Amino acid sequence: MKRRCLVLLFALFLIVLSGCGKKTEPETRIFVSILETPGVTVENNGQYIQSGEDVVFLLKMDDGFALADTDYDGKYQLSITGETTKLTLKNVRYPKRVGLVLTETYGVIKYEPNGGVGETTTIVHDTANHRRPNTSNGRGLFSRDGYTLESWNTLPDGAGERIGLGSRATVPQEGLTLYAQWAKWSDAHYFDWEHRDEGVVITNYHGQDAVVVIPAVLDGEKVSAIAADAFQNCTMQGVILPETIVTVEEGAFQNCALETLTIFDSIENISDGSFLGCEALKTLRINAVEPPYGFDYRRESWYADKVDLLIAAQDQKKIIFYGGCSIWYNLDGTMLTPLLEQGYQVVNMGINGVVNSMVQMQIIEQYLRPGDIFFHTPEISSPKQLLAHLQMEIEKDDKLWCGLEYNYDLFTLVDLRSITGGITSFCDYLSIKESATSYTETFTDEQQSYCDELGCIPFERTETKDVLDDEVHLNVSYMTDTAQKRLQEVYSRYQQQGVRVYISYACTNMDSVPEEERGCADMVRDHYRKFFDKMDSAVLISELYDFLYVHEDFAETNYHLLSSAASRNTEIWLRDLQAQMEKDGLWEAP
Repeated sequence: MKRRCLVLLFALFLIVLSGCGKKTEPETRIFVSILETPGVTVENNGQYIQSGEDVVFLLKMDDGFALADTDYDGKYQLSITGETTKLTLKNVRYPKRVGLVLTETYGVIKYEPNGGVGETTTIVHDTANHRRPNTSNGRGLFSRDGYTLESWNTLPDGAGERIGLGSRATVPQEGLTLYAQWAKWSDAHYFDWEHRDEGVVITNYHGQDAVVVIPAVLDGEKVSAIAADAFQNCTMQGVILPETIVTVEEGAFQNCALETLTIFDSIENISDGSFLGCEALKTLRINAVEPPYGFDYRRESWYADKVDLLIAAQDQKKIIFYGGCSIWYNLDGTMLTPLLEQGYQVVNMGINGVVNSMVQMQIIEQYLRPGDIFFHTPEISSPKQLLAHLQMEIEKDDKLWCGLEYNYDLFTLVDLRSITGGITSFCDYLSIKESATSYTETFTDEQQSYCDELGCIPFERTETKDVLDDEVHLNVSYMTDTAQKRLQEVYSRYQQQGVRVYISYACTNMDSVPEEERGCADMVRDHYRKFFDKMDSAVLISELYDFLYVHEDFAETNYHLLSSAASRNTEIWLRDLQAQMEKDGLWEAP
């Protein structure tokens, strides 16, 4: 017993002795503060914290202001309760004075994990340039093992409005709450796969799920590709691919009963050939996880903003002007006051005449209401505008995709069966993206905006070029029976919604028309009239000769009139429109 006590005392002596020479590490405390910023008061500014801790600041915003961003180089989180904005800076490791970015135009969206891992997060989306903000793509917000974040929804159970990741939302003044929608991965035992250098490649599926959710991980390795014939003859109605998939080989889903496909814009190789024989494939849903490119690319990146004008006016009586550049550039918005005084909202939905018109006309269809007027000026030289061609092509429809990129949900309104090449052209567009912009930017050329509050071109065009290179024709080659049938079907759907369809002409530069076609105006006029007179759902209201111009009337292309000529052109459109509206009992004398 005595010996055991001596051993214990000796052990205690050694412990005390070892501690005597050891210095206690001082606490590492750092100072974090918010830079003084007009428009906000920080209630608890200037705090000492341990390095690596989170720090919380309570902000009181002046009326009309919201916190849009900070210059903190780590992650941060916002939550708004009443008049207090709680700003949490995550994992602050060094002393820091944080700058705030405020905005007076904003939409506040609260994101709920809804079963996922992560905290409820409030994001203030700046709407200075775009009236409907792009939602978060979900990266860095939430995660959930065994699930793919498939979309946002205005209701937790998914019964509300579905919004694709990164797509746009209408945010009411009181703010919007969106709930993460999780798609549970299909069981791994339904799949066969191989390990390759690029990751797991799925080679076969033998399950019976109505919606197949491809796992992002199998055997602890990311799933990167789907091999040819892997899903051949499968009966599922829906497929959701994970963000990890970069390749879907030709014939991967051949002859499937597939109706809806969900993909991410991180994909690199996919085509219509991946879905050969999928006769029921109607809907393509695209989630955005990559930054947009369009505002660095072309002026047609304004397309989503033009649709936003239509969405904002969808519950109003309106006149939609639609055509190629000859509507976008040549409808003078300053002259449309008489239409506004008649109680109509005006939306200029004109876009480049070489891009797919069936896609645009189906998107427009979703926002039409009884009492609307659809004013269409299909360009005689455009097989796309006349619906003679339904193919989506990268060398032309890149101009459309650079606009759709800012709200991929618009493409879910398109029936893939009504066009060809939709999936291929999308993947081709992704391959040409050369730079990254942000959703808050806009396209400008020499500081000129390409879209005013009506969707018209707002800047003056006063000089013409010596040479106008684009092609112009005055013939009837695209006015085929097939094109007429397709237009009639679209117009009839519009008419069934209580919409009147009026047809007019786009401008034609007679100096650029081939020599052998310059005497064809009478023939084209007669054919154009017969082409539309056969339709009981549309009325031709104009005369071709009013829209024949010469070289000196045009700016940089054969479809962009000088501002002075555009004003004359608009005057003729308004004259014809008023006459037809009076005939239809839609114009009230002042």
